Amino acid sequence: MAIREQITIDIATVDMNDEYRVELTQLRPAQDYSPEQARALGAELQQIAALAEQALKHDEAERFERMRDATPRAVTGEAVL
Repeated sequence: MAIREQITIDIATVDMNDEYRVELTQLRPAQDYSPEQARALGAELQQIAALAEQALKHDEAERFERMRDATPRAVTGEAVL
């Protein structure tokens, strides 16, 4: 009798941090990948990079709106400095 189990180990993960930076974490500092793995990792890096850019633009727009709303304005709409 034999018991076999297949275990999946992440050798590289891609994520976005709180500062909208793309993080690549690898099991080992120097890692080699098959062409298929390299393409999949590259696609994941591009996908997370696009999400990070989109989130950063959204955050910048929200910050601009908050800054604009907090600026004192005259009755004519001009900013009062």
